[in-house]
Order: sequence, then structure tokens, then C-alpha cells
Amino acid sequence: MKYTLVNRKKSTLAKSNEEFVTWMRKSDLQSFENNHDFMEAYSHRKSTFENIELRFATEDEFVEDLQKNDMLKIETPERKWGIF
Repeated sequence: MKYTLVNRKKSTLAKSNEEFVTWMRKSDLQSFENNHDFMEAYSHRKSTFENIELRFATEDEFVEDLQKNDMLKIETPERKWGIF
């Protein structure tokens, strides 16, 4: 799946929500040991500075809330060379 952070116009291909959140964590300016710590901090920043509430108990809830708040777009990438 193609995950695009709408405001940043940054995209990545990921096989799962967990893989996408790991990509977000590794791309962040701060360093976090695990996805949960990253999601909690990211959620806190969004709540504090933008009044956006994001759940962070699981990667699925986190990604669902990113989509619900129009912060994330998920698409199936087009195949250019037919079916393989």
C-alpha cells in the first residue's frame, strides 16, 4: 500500500500499518525505542499544538485516526507492467 502524509507530501510503500508507523518513527527528528513511544509522543504533539486527538494504543488505531483527520491517505499503487 502507498501511505502519503498529506501535509508533508511524503510517501512510502508499506505492507502494514505497523511497517508504516515504523517508517514514521525512523523519519522523526526525535529518537524513539519503539512505535508505541513514538505514537504517544506524536499524539501528544498533535493534541497540544493542533487540537487533534489521535489514539495510540495500536498502530491500526493510530493510522485510522490519521486518516479520519485527513492527515494520511492510503492507496493501492498502480501496477505498470501488468499482473505478476
